[in-house]
Amino acid sequence: MRVRSVRELGAAVRERREALGLSQQAIAERAGVTREWVVRFEGGKASVRLDRVFDVLTVLDLSVELNPRHGDAAKQGGEH
Repeated sequence: MRVRSVRELGAAVRERREALGLSQQAIAERAGVTREWVVRFEGGKASVRLDRVFDVLTVLDLSVELNPRHGDAAKQGGEH
């Protein structure tokens, strides 16, 4: 799944959580965050802390992969 925004990431997390049959409270407890934080994250609030995002992704057994948006920048002369 390609995710391009905080909103899309939150939606993907919600989808995965629901597929696993987990409540927001269960994820919050396992990740060491509050349920309110999970609600904001799943809602796409842009001010969530990145370290907490990774804690939630770990609980859900999800990973992040970074790829160039428009091909390989180094091959296009974008190397610095």
